[in-house]
Amino acid sequence: MSVNTTADNSTDTFKDLELKGWNQKARDYGDYVGEITRQAVEPLLDAVKVEAGSVFLDIATGPGYTAGTAQARGAIATGVDFSAKMIDEASRNYANALFYEGDAEHLVFPSGFFDAAVCSFGLMHMANPDRAISEAWRILKPGGKFAFTVWSPVEKHPFFKLLFGAIERHGSLDVPLPEAPPFFRFSEPAESKNVLEESGFSDIDVSELVLHWQPTSGQEVLDAIYKSTVRTALLLEAQEETNREKIHSEIITTVSESKTPVDLPWPALIATATKPL
Repeated sequence: MSVNTTADNSTDTFKDLELKGWNQKARDYGDYVGEITRQAVEPLLDAVKVEAGSVFLDIATGPGYTAGTAQARGAIATGVDFSAKMIDEASRNYANALFYEGDAEHLVFPSGFFDAAVCSFGLMHMANPDRAISEAWRILKPGGKFAFTVWSPVEKHPFFKLLFGAIERHGSLDVPLPEAPPFFRFSEPAESKNVLEESGFSDIDVSELVLHWQPTSGQEVLDAIYKSTVRTALLLEAQEETNREKIHSEIITTVSESKTPVDLPWPALIATATKPL
């Protein structure tokens, strides 16, 4: 299942909408999707072998979960994000780590500076994710490690199956949004490996990582979408009002009829690679 986000009359670019969205939702993110994504922090840091003394970069840091945890391990941790509001959140959350507003596709850091870098669920929100991966390669020392996480494809992901199924039945996945890279592009292990290889990485490994969320109601699922996602919320907001209400109703009904508490697995892929010596 794919989501077509081809522009027609929008004056904002995909990157513009992403930036606006994350600035608006920075404060609420941690109460919803942040409860899920922070579960990937330790696996990411383990994958790139962050330890005391490591010089570490967290790309698309958001509220700073990964950089802050790396700092707690004794690393010299830096986080970068293009959202000023997210950087504010990160700085409040982790006063001892360094956080900077910046573009993952054009990092200001010198080449060969970091021992390790990660990007936690950020690539699908970038206009040019290939460029961001190449930048990660550039700023790493030879032998440095890079890892990223992305969501598993729709057919393996209960939340996206629920959401996109409801949209297909009551609305449309083909809505007028700015042109954007495919959301699930890196959900295919072969594609993740190819892009990492093309950027110069070696010793590439892609594996599954299953996270979990237990929403208390269907309304909480909708709140999570509207308060802590950007691309997914835009897709719903672009539906005709009557169709959107039907989509909402199906999601709420499906969750309310499920066992209590609802346990939604959130499967993800974690890709790890090394910059050759």
